[in-house]
Amino acid sequence: MVASVAIVGANLAGGRAAEALRLNGYEGRIVLIGEERWLPYERPPLSKECLWDRDQLPENFFLHDQQWYEDNKIELQLGQRAEALELSGKAVRLASGKEIPADRILLATGGKARLLPLDGATAANVHHLRTKDDADRLAADLKPGARIVVIGMGVIGAEVAASARKSGCEVTAIEPAPVPMIRTLGAHFGAWLAREHDKRGVKARYGIGVTRLHLDGGLVRAVELDDGTRIDCDAVVVGIGIVPSTELAANAGLAIGNGIVVDRQGRTSHEAVFAAGDVADQPNFFGGRVRLETYQNAADQGMAAAQAMIGREVDYLKPCWFWSDQYDINIQVSGRIDDSLPVVMRGELDSAQFTAFFLDGNVVAGVLTANRAVDMGVGKRMVERRLEVDPAQLGDASISLREFLKPKAQAA
Repeated sequence: MVASVAIVGANLAGGRAAEALRLNGYEGRIVLIGEERWLPYERPPLSKECLWDRDQLPENFFLHDQQWYEDNKIELQLGQRAEALELSGKAVRLASGKEIPADRILLATGGKARLLPLDGATAANVHHLRTKDDADRLAADLKPGARIVVIGMGVIGAEVAASARKSGCEVTAIEPAPVPMIRTLGAHFGAWLAREHDKRGVKARYGIGVTRLHLDGGLVRAVELDDGTRIDCDAVVVGIGIVPSTELAANAGLAIGNGIVVDRQGRTSHEAVFAAGDVADQPNFFGGRVRLETYQNAADQGMAAAQAMIGREVDYLKPCWFWSDQYDINIQVSGRIDDSLPVVMRGELDSAQFTAFFLDGNVVAGVLTANRAVDMGVGKRMVERRLEVDPAQLGDASISLREFLKPKAQAA
């Protein structure tokens, strides 16, 4: 019998897990533990709306209000750090010394921002973006005319660069890879995104790294590059990835890979402990294992693990899907975006309205869209179904994508 569940991580994965427990009829005790003082909230606005308008939170920013947690009898331990898992005693011990009894534990511990290995990396005007408090501090520095250096043009760096330009800042972006978001878009579509940032005034240096941060009065006043170039700045934003927060799991003896190792039920190497979200090293839809740092995976895996914890049948195996909003461009990705795969296009690249299908043989392995959310609605299902298509028909814009989802007998 599962009389109590402790969820470590009052974030999207943890919040959706708590919600799923109640939606699936679980009536036992639920305790949601979070280091932040805030109720669980949506993280996508942190790099966008929270930076544009620091005085007003976006609508529906919090997953639920305080009353919802009270109505659903979900106990909140906010501003509290979980210090250890007492697996033999079935409990989570907080830094305060308090122990939370738990027959099942969900670790939704996420990750910490990766720091630059340079002196000055923790200066007050060097920003990382993982939390609402991080966003509040960064927003205060995004004043019109401020000189902002963005180090790392992955998803977060690219979104912050766009938001800083929207706020009237002068933006210089530094990225060691040849194009922005190369891990998620590949080289070809990354080059397209580089042109979009260039059109909007971002001064970017690709294929180069940072060797020194120049301090003055405890603040970084210039960034020095590999080639000796010195870029003066008022603030620095570092977006070079995260380090999964595996300490609790590792100290409890759980299996660790590129995160906390879980199966398709979200279960770790201990039968009573589960993990979900950015921290989970999980089976990959395309084979092998993967750790996914996406909104949808955090929500879906958190809900799946919650059901598995109370004995429901669960088989969680989904392809990656995420989106990124930059300027007036909505980018969405599902599945494998791989430069080695042939691509079928609908729309023109430089129109910023297109859909790209990545084919493994004739099977749709990945889909990338720009300002074509409707296409992604169909494309996601193509990837999930490992749908086999005729490439010529797929590229024919006169044929509705929905036709490809119909049984072949009907489609004919």
